Amino acid sequence: MGATRKQEISTETRRRLVAAAWELAAEGGSAAMSIQAVAERSGISRGSVSWHFGSKDGLLRAVVEEAFRWGMNFMRERLASAGPGSGVEALIEANFVMMSQPEARIFSTILIEAVSQDSVVRATYAEQYAMLRCFYTDHLRALAAPVTDPDSVAVALLGGTLGINIQHRLDPERLDRRRAVTALESIYAHGLANARSNSPAEP
Repeated sequence: MGATRKQEISTETRRRLVAAAWELAAEGGSAAMSIQAVAERSGISRGSVSWHFGSKDGLLRAVVEEAFRWGMNFMRERLASAGPGSGVEALIEANFVMMSQPEARIFSTILIEAVSQDSVVRATYAEQYAMLRCFYTDHLRALAAPVTDPDSVAVALLGGTLGINIQHRLDPERLDRRRAVTALESIYAHGLANARSNSPAEP
């Protein structure tokens, strides 16, 4: 078997293991993605987990990285379809649509574990959130009317959308996420417009 074919098989095996672990973790957190469960879900031997990821912890970190990569790519495509210079509302909307996908369930199930001081994915989750903040900041800087202090606005935006998503997961019957996100979009659109109108004109 040629080296290229071996690499293809290895890449596909890794992809299937991450996909199976992602599904299991989304359903029940890291406790649900035992090596045995991942092997059964993926149809790949238990030994492949150690071979590709070293351990269950290594596999969980790979799942978190892949989930954030998927999420940012999803939002990037949504923003591209909204057109250049789309406002802050488009960023909030992209997050809303992304979090409405079945794959996005992983973020809330693993987040609860990630905030624990001794969590094996705490550092990975923090690193991915830093990348997500940069993604938001870049969008805010590229607006037709750039946002003042885009780094802080990115943090606030993520805090708002994260809060809505967590509350919806806790109480989906009584919380209308669509209405809450629309309200958040309106608040930011008006707030940023007022901030620009009240800022001193450049000499």
